[in-house]
Amino acid sequence: MFNPETAIITGGVRGIGLAISRQLVQQGIKVLICSRTQNDINQALEILNSNSRKMAFGILADVSVHGDCQKLIRRAKKLFKNRVDVLVNNAGIYGPIGLLEENDFQLWAKTIEINLLGMVYCCQQIIPLMKRQGQGKIINLCGAGAGGSKSLPRFSAYYTSKVAVAGFTEVLADELKDYNVQVNCIAPGAINTGMTDYLIAQGSKKAGVVMHEKAVAQKQSGGDSLQLVTQLVSFLISAQADHLSGRLLSAKWDNLNALSQAIHSQNLFKLRRIGDKIFYESKS
Repeated sequence: MFNPETAIITGGVRGIGLAISRQLVQQGIKVLICSRTQNDINQALEILNSNSRKMAFGILADVSVHGDCQKLIRRAKKLFKNRVDVLVNNAGIYGPIGLLEENDFQLWAKTIEINLLGMVYCCQQIIPLMKRQGQGKIINLCGAGAGGSKSLPRFSAYYTSKVAVAGFTEVLADELKDYNVQVNCIAPGAINTGMTDYLIAQGSKKAGVVMHEKAVAQKQSGGDSLQLVTQLVSFLISAQADHLSGRLLSAKWDNLNALSQAIHSQNLFKLRRIGDKIFYESKS
């Protein structure tokens, strides 16, 4: 029976990452969080270790830098005595917003480095350990529009990186299916975070009128529930989800009871989502 005791959460200092970190700590799981800013780490650790028992640890790391990802995994191995049960690749940014021809190419490429390559680096470093353990759970944060009915114009770097995250998740899941390591990605929904504020600050000229108005309305309404995200993460790192791997899951739309029944299908809840709730199911 899989009973996770340790986890790494990239970008686990605020927003969705901090909420996931808090959830895992509450479950008795020790977590190592990382950020590019020491002050953010310190503030997050104050929240996560508010009880007398120290369950959270932090390290400065930029996931877009391969050497920093190596440092992160080395720290986790030392801290947790060569046992890392869960890796949550949460670190991500919107990157440049606006028409592609107007984007700063360096910022565009940096978005791919953070959102996609940072995840790849961390996975590559942690896989040998999880194979030796004979178990492990990897969760990749996907995002807006990936697998949806339409793309996100003016968000080309972000959208491209997140679709790639979903594809990489499927590939890695197949590579690890014989090692009891499950890999899934989740779309958290319209959660109010610093990224929401960033989008609004770009204005309608860059983000487009529709996306800008949606972001403003989301900010005012409170957005979707963070609890749905943390509940889905808790489910995916449990033994109840051992049959799920290579899936693209929505915290907002996917019912946990339905996910529990997905053992009978290899195609259900894959990247080829149609609309909000229905997924492609091969009849062959």
